[in-house]
Amino acid sequence: MENMKLNRREFLRNSAASGLAVALAGAIPGKAGDTLKNEVRLGFVGVGSRGTVLLRFALMTDGVEIPALCDINEEHLSRAQRLVERSGKKIPEGYSKGPEDFRRLVERLDLDAVVVATPREWHTPVMVAAMKAGKYGGTEVPASTSVDECWQLVETSERTGKPCMMLENYCYFRNVMMVLNMAQQGLLGDILHCETGYQKDERMFAVGEDGQLSLGGKYMASHTGNLYPTHAVGPAGVLLKVNRGDRFSYLVSMTTRSSSLPSYLYEKLGPGNPVAGTRFADGDINTTMIRTENGSTVILYYDTRCARPWEPDLRIQGSKGIFMGNMDRIYVEGRSAKENAWESTEKYYQEFEHPLWRKHGNRDIPYGRGVCDFLALEQFVQAVRKRTEPPLDVYDAASWSVITQLSGQSVDKKSAAVDFPDFTRGKWKNAREFNYFEA
Repeated sequence: MENMKLNRREFLRNSAASGLAVALAGAIPGKAGDTLKNEVRLGFVGVGSRGTVLLRFALMTDGVEIPALCDINEEHLSRAQRLVERSGKKIPEGYSKGPEDFRRLVERLDLDAVVVATPREWHTPVMVAAMKAGKYGGTEVPASTSVDECWQLVETSERTGKPCMMLENYCYFRNVMMVLNMAQQGLLGDILHCETGYQKDERMFAVGEDGQLSLGGKYMASHTGNLYPTHAVGPAGVLLKVNRGDRFSYLVSMTTRSSSLPSYLYEKLGPGNPVAGTRFADGDINTTMIRTENGSTVILYYDTRCARPWEPDLRIQGSKGIFMGNMDRIYVEGRSAKENAWESTEKYYQEFEHPLWRKHGNRDIPYGRGVCDFLALEQFVQAVRKRTEPPLDVYDAASWSVITQLSGQSVDKKSAAVDFPDFTRGKWKNAREFNYFEA
């Protein structure tokens, strides 16, 4: 079976793999020469808490219509329909006839793109169906749950010529975009090392309102490794130009014992509750190290099972300077006031604030992660409107999401090195700058 998969991918190298590049060279598809759509029509699959946040951002974005929504929860669906109606738009048609009803939605002729915000196991099936139906795909994180699903996303996008963007909001954080602007102007020299993390107390999400393990809790009970890697690795991938001149080569990973989460559940639920005695395959804290093909390194921390404040760690070490996000300090050789001494980032934001943050940074957005969430969806909408590739492409979605599976393999093998698949099939060697759409 594995040889059959490899042969199929080899075949795609010379045939379907060219489909994406050909389609993106002009309109995708539509009237001949028509490369710009003023109105973007989005369908949403999954409008629970996270899906509703994305829906709100869509309603804040100019030129967006919402013809259809899908959710198996009738209450969520009705709430989302009312939200669209209150914005002054036509009530979207609802789809709620079971978990596969998204397949009817994606076939609609009045949709340009589909956004999915369901539980993770449905992200790839929805995106594959959307791309096969001729739609752009925008997915919540992570984009996949297995190596095979990563290949499904890549091969479907290449075969259909339809892009798939993972809506990774950490890539749109203010400090990430400012450091990217500095790095692209050469101030930090050669970027050699990134240290990032997804670190916040999420123990309460292990149990649902019914007192049973939530979907996330069940996933933690049966999987190990870095189970939520894309928030942390996204900024590193962008700054290291992964898939744009470099690629992730291999990783090693290790995980602590499971202590904090079981104790938390025991204290919250009591010794008589069967959930309190759950044995979790995953430990409380995972540390994963990645080396790129060109010799840069990345350290990822996944720490959501302990008592701790939120800390979006971001250390970017270049040959000529370093940025420390958790300290909000920076040092740039030949530019900082004192040699080898930290300084405030304030004047750097004044000079190197990313244009997208200069334009949108003052927006008062009380939903989700605020401006960075808005920018992720806004950039996706721009790609659909321009009929071009989004800033974060299907290769990013695959290369970042696959870390869960690869880190689990490494943990199970006593931190043995595990190679990354080359989802680009060598196209990563074509060096280019990472760019967002203009403000």
